[in-house]
Amino acid sequence: MDDTVGPVGAETSEDVTDPVSVQQPALTGLRAELDAIDARLLEAVRDRVDVCVRIAEVKRRDRIPMMQPHRVDAVHARAERFAREHGLSPEFVSVLYDVLIAETCRVEDVVIGSGGDSPRVVG
Repeated sequence: MDDTVGPVGAETSEDVTDPVSVQQPALTGLRAELDAIDARLLEAVRDRVDVCVRIAEVKRRDRIPMMQPHRVDAVHARAERFAREHGLSPEFVSVLYDVLIAETCRVEDVVIGSGGDSPRVVG
């Protein structure tokens, strides 16, 4: 079960005194570890979107259609293989990638239709 409270990044284990952590100090370290993983995950999502912006710029320049169904299928297949090889739920990973792909398609649509004013992900 997810052990987070509230939106990721809104609070850290240092911001809020959790009564369970006070009673169970071992949770403090584990929650800090989870917070660090969440931070890396969000950085990776930001990096993924930034690469998709650059892909969209190439698609716009070269007049390549935004939607590439074979690529979407390949990304899903790779994620499903990873899930199966690492004991994760393939259904969960599929839904996760549906969300990631939907967002990157939205961003690509914005870039391709922008006429050169690509949104930049600020790091």
